Amino acid sequence: MTFPVSRQGLEQIALVLLAGAAVFALLAWRARAREGGARRSLISAGALGGLAALALLVGYAVAPNIPTPPVPLTARFATNPVPDIKESWDAGRATYQKNCAICHGPQAQGDGPAAFTLNPRPFNLQIHVPLHAPGETFYWISDGVAGTAMPAWKDTLSEPERWQLVRFLYALASGRA
Repeated sequence: MTFPVSRQGLEQIALVLLAGAAVFALLAWRARAREGGARRSLISAGALGGLAALALLVGYAVAPNIPTPPVPLTARFATNPVPDIKESWDAGRATYQKNCAICHGPQAQGDGPAAFTLNPRPFNLQIHVPLHAPGETFYWISDGVAGTAMPAWKDTLSEPERWQLVRFLYALASGRA
């Protein structure tokens, strides 16, 4: 079963809801002198706090924990020079099938034939890739991921091949490829 939201995403949603609850609590404090003015704000604050608690509960009970390996700040802002067209996706798909499918599986769901021998298991890229900027994905493909079996491909694949691979992964995750 794939879950489209990660634990980290639900934690961020919970933080936004808690910030909203704090705003409504502040409004209730300011309106405490008016008759009934604080009641609505307190109800809203409680509702947002409850939703935040629900988001955290789901995040820690159901959603997968997808840790984010560190990347240099500049990698986040790198832009993909390869055009977002079918030919780029097809070239990326060929590179993926040749080099990546053994671990990540034919549909990039982390279920390749070698996946079961690895600790930690390969990520489901259909979930993990959209959570990050293309430059981060390119960095991990190029330099590998420390603490995992993900190797660095910068000495094996050319820069355009790695960017085509990034294009393919984003297209696959969005259902276009």
